[in-house]
Amino acid sequence: MSEEDAIAKAETPATVASLEADLRAIGLAAGQVVLVHSSLSALGWVAGGAQAVVEALLNVLTDAGTLVMPAYSTGNSEPTHWREPPVPEAWWQIIRDQMPAFDRKRTPTREMGAIAELFRTWPDARRSDHPACSFAAWGRYAHAITAEHRLNSSFGEDSPLARVY
Repeated sequence: MSEEDAIAKAETPATVASLEADLRAIGLAAGQVVLVHSSLSALGWVAGGAQAVVEALLNVLTDAGTLVMPAYSTGNSEPTHWREPPVPEAWWQIIRDQMPAFDRKRTPTREMGAIAELFRTWPDARRSDHPACSFAAWGRYAHAITAEHRLNSSFGEDSPLARVY
């Protein structure tokens, strides 16, 4: 949805305060561990954009809680498996040889949206070590959730996803 469409569809802009009220109304509370996969455009027009959404989530959860978001960087994977979009076979070796190494602080998310991309850079947020399927977390259990994310366990029993539950 374009920003013009979001403005046209909204009676009023969403704000940190209104988002906090909405989050509390659906049962979010201080101290919870929450996994959020988000779409900024689905929220209408938000004063402050992604920053306002992250602030609202953290204000509600407080530092007694934990916020977790996917921080996938799926470009850090074997190009022969890429489907959306696939790349020409002639490119595969070039990609393997030239793709910058994964860096938890610098490697951007891919197709995770503005909220998740901002969140992974948030002060005190931690990102797991998986080069393609990492998660970012902030709060009380951030370290425990993101620690030791093994390559062979993207979403399995040894992954941050399992630790959320």
